[in-house]
Amino acid sequence: MGVSKMKLSWSELCPDLLRCVYERLSFTDLIRAKSVCSSWHSASRGFLPKRNQNPWLDKDKVYKTRDLGVDFARSRCLATYGSWLLMMDNLWNLNVLNPLTGERIDLPALTEPVVPERFRPMLKSSLACLWIDKKTKDYLVVWTMEHFLVFTKRGINTWRRFSSNYVGGTTGYVQMVYDHKAQKLYAHRLCYGDIKIWCFCGDDEPQEVFEAESACLTGFTGLFTAEYVNGWINIALTVSGQVLKVSTVVQRSKRWLFRIHKISHVTKKWKEIESLGEEALILDMGITVVAKDIPGIKRNSIYFSGVGDGRADPDNFFVFDLATQNIQRLPQCVFSPIHFSDARWFFPGLRN
Repeated sequence: MGVSKMKLSWSELCPDLLRCVYERLSFTDLIRAKSVCSSWHSASRGFLPKRNQNPWLDKDKVYKTRDLGVDFARSRCLATYGSWLLMMDNLWNLNVLNPLTGERIDLPALTEPVVPERFRPMLKSSLACLWIDKKTKDYLVVWTMEHFLVFTKRGINTWRRFSSNYVGGTTGYVQMVYDHKAQKLYAHRLCYGDIKIWCFCGDDEPQEVFEAESACLTGFTGLFTAEYVNGWINIALTVSGQVLKVSTVVQRSKRWLFRIHKISHVTKKWKEIESLGEEALILDMGITVVAKDIPGIKRNSIYFSGVGDGRADPDNFFVFDLATQNIQRLPQCVFSPIHFSDARWFFPGLRN
């Protein structure tokens, strides 16, 4: 009699065997392998390939994605999170796209009761915030335009307006950051100088739970006043959930300056900090990451991609070292001959 062979499913391969396979994969193939199933994803935890550095940060190397189609080329990227991009097409429809695996989630269309048709042209200058769980694909998208603040998430299949009605006024939001651990949205309003915090803890509409002062550009003296050209304020959340205020200034000499403040638990006022420690700040995402968890990331640095119209200028894409105050610009080989319109940092290795 022949010996019966035990049939094993590809999803039941032992973790040690999977890690041996992972060691031989390219960076993008590794990202794809992690998304195959939950067991393959679990086996990848804590796995940091020695050779698979982020290729677009390697000197004289550039990574070309698969052809994502004409729709992608005509779309605008509103936000990024991990391996996912939040895209808006020329008809103002939104989708969440993973350019490495090809996965795509189409978001609901905006309906007349939520945002009246006459306000649709404002979507061209809208901004949004994205969070998605790379394992379960649960997601939250918050979208703001001049008069409205709306959201959608997995399972509701529609856009819902926040409790406040902004018709006749403006939201004034210039940046939004979501803390998925605390289930809170931090919305920065530059014109009002405050930070609104909304809680998504329940199944109902989000509730406003706190409002904090944002204040103005601080920490700059002397030459700053004489050489000042423009300045911006951003907010960010650290790995531990601490809220940061980041003041950015560019001078006539094209010198960039950054100052970082956090709220003092004692005085409840903004206090300047000189170092991010072992973390790095991804400014356009509004978060910090532990540098050692993502190959190629420099600790105590700011990853910057311009502000406002500056996103179209390749000179505004750089890494700023807080310790040395020096700028490391990207290699010219990573820049496309096609002019950028809304360039952003992209971190496929980002953990939830």
